[in-house]
Amino acid sequence: MKPKPLFILLLAFALLVCLHNASTPVFEAPDEVWHHAYVRWLAQGNGLPAMDNDASGANQEVAQPPLYYAVAALFNAPFKHADPNTLIWGNPGFSYQASGTVPDNKNWLIHTSQEAWPWRGAALSIHVTRLASLLFGLLTVTATWGLGYETFGDRRGARVAAMLVAFHPQFVFMCSVISNDSAAAALSTAALWAVARLARRGLSLRRAVACGLLVGLAALTKTSALLLLPIAGLALLWTGVRRSAGRRPILACGAAFIVAAVLVGGWWYGRNGVLYGDLLGISNHTNTPWGRPAPVSLLELWPEMPRLVYSFWAAYGWGHVTWPAWVYWGLTLGTLAVFIRSLWLMARTTKASQAMNNRREAQTYLMILMLSLLWCGGIGAALLQWMRQVEAPHGRLLFPALGAWALLVANGFRGQGARSRGQGLSLFTLALFTLTALAPGARILATFAPPRLYAPAQVMNKVRPTEIDYARQARLIGVTVDTERATPGAAFTVKACWEALTPIQRDYTVFIHLIGPENSRVAERHTYPGLGRFPTSLWPVGRAFCDHYRVPIASWADAPLLYRLEVGLFDAETGARLPATLADGHPFEPPVVGAVSIVPAVTPDAAPAHAINATFGEHIALRGYDGPAVAAPGETITLTLHWEALRAPDGDFTVFVHLWRPGDSAPLAQHDSSPRAGWYPTTVWQAGDRIPDAHPLAIPADLPPGEYPLWVGWYRATDGIRLPANGPEGRYPHDLMPLETLSITPFPPQ
Repeated sequence: MKPKPLFILLLAFALLVCLHNASTPVFEAPDEVWHHAYVRWLAQGNGLPAMDNDASGANQEVAQPPLYYAVAALFNAPFKHADPNTLIWGNPGFSYQASGTVPDNKNWLIHTSQEAWPWRGAALSIHVTRLASLLFGLLTVTATWGLGYETFGDRRGARVAAMLVAFHPQFVFMCSVISNDSAAAALSTAALWAVARLARRGLSLRRAVACGLLVGLAALTKTSALLLLPIAGLALLWTGVRRSAGRRPILACGAAFIVAAVLVGGWWYGRNGVLYGDLLGISNHTNTPWGRPAPVSLLELWPEMPRLVYSFWAAYGWGHVTWPAWVYWGLTLGTLAVFIRSLWLMARTTKASQAMNNRREAQTYLMILMLSLLWCGGIGAALLQWMRQVEAPHGRLLFPALGAWALLVANGFRGQGARSRGQGLSLFTLALFTLTALAPGARILATFAPPRLYAPAQVMNKVRPTEIDYARQARLIGVTVDTERATPGAAFTVKACWEALTPIQRDYTVFIHLIGPENSRVAERHTYPGLGRFPTSLWPVGRAFCDHYRVPIASWADAPLLYRLEVGLFDAETGARLPATLADGHPFEPPVVGAVSIVPAVTPDAAPAHAINATFGEHIALRGYDGPAVAAPGETITLTLHWEALRAPDGDFTVFVHLWRPGDSAPLAQHDSSPRAGWYPTTVWQAGDRIPDAHPLAIPADLPPGEYPLWVGWYRATDGIRLPANGPEGRYPHDLMPLETLSITPFPPQ
């Protein structure tokens, strides 16, 4: 006997959920730590947590209806003595904002061997408690199957709808962690299934009570499920009228439905009203850091829509571990096209009747789909209203309507053109399944696992060696920067490989600084090693690992300049750096391990006051300069020379500016330096660079008034040989390029 398709689907779903459960570290899911606190409070026999003076640690989750937590408490009860606080070690870099595809400080907690397989203690209790979500997930898939069967009247439609839920990446993830979203999806879909059975099979007291019980249970999972009351009531009334059940049966069934729903779910809301004056517990959410001071407009919510879409499809961890953007575009646009076709099919009521050879069947089919559409719209509207009050662009909050969504999408794959529809369905479900199957390894473990360890010799050839020790505790084996040139506002990546020389007792923070003139810091990055996942106290001696630190550059960074790159360790509590030494013990402060040129994003147009067209060698052109025409004895003036690199210079050259009259044995005043006071040497110039280069010139205090020529030139730093200086009329004598004369007056210029 072949296993039934539903059983196979449930088995595949359970396997996917268990893989997600095993790969997701403790409390690395949305609000899981607070959901767990609620569950633990119940499991220890404390009763419902108070909304006005919470002692459970569940924070805003105390306002959540209790059904999910009561069921999860049954799974948690055998672990009453397991202390989850032993697993809570916060990552100070968690708030760092990196792309969702970059595994950089995505972990809220530091995870240690206490969570390693085989699980034990608190870790075991949490992974077992997560199975409550799996239970509700299985119910959701089953209820979606039933809803599809009642709608389409065949197993194929039921199977398609159930597959869309079972392979939905975000739903599988939420069913693998402690969260009431799975329960809301399960009971809401089950209630819709009961409504669909009532619509297809007719009105009866038993079916009305079943609908009421399930709606009441759904209301005990999330307050948004209260919207089921009018939707189910509308279905009950429509069914009674359509089948001419009579006024009394309709009223009796309606009363039975309402009484059942109120008795099962109404007590919770009544309790809230009596004890706290807040039926829905909204104040517990709005009085949080993410509560808005005042409701915002729908237009103001528009920038949050991408996060809402991403987190509906697949957003792991605390919602900030994602796939590339094209994945979401593909899923969203594909679903939108199918959804539009589904609406088009619903509009063709006449053709639907002909296809089913029964107008009543067509009406039932259309009614269930319309109720599902109404339910999806109601949940969407409720979420938008909620987002106006609370910053909550969380796609999982749409999951009460997940079964209805799957039904509408499945409907879009029906109709004529079975071959093309089958191919589209196969492609869509394959995409969902692939994402779901890959997520535990490619997104979750890749984001939260500690760095891979190597023998130190294995990483030596992966980086430029530095061999810097820090307080004889840690060693920076080497560093590599992904670019030699960057622009203000951009970013660069530093690859740094580390090893522990001795067991490290404290947890130090890595610093990466880009330092310019006057110790200006134009780029910096501070993080625990392992991009937040591998504090120094966990480093094993004699093992190495490599990090990739993305470092943003300030938009105000002066350019072009060659900035020094410093890498080291410091104590975040005291701010004290670990002293850096070379392998031979000599101090190496500051720990400069490289340099990065910051150049303008757009080549600036030079417009000097004095335009010149001269060249020095084959590499450098002088386009002009800015400077005063008059100066007084004892004054220091500044000449800004505007250089352009014709090609990359082949050496390290020094600029000189002389105040000199032919026949004098020495310059009367001079200034020699590498360009930009040494901060942009010719060794890093590239063709097309334009460099404004300021040179101060101190006028001797005893210099008599008169006209004094200014000269400029270049020489090689290693041997003093000057670069050939050429102007429009040929090469200048002594390779001295003449500037305008400087008038020296006895009084400072006005």
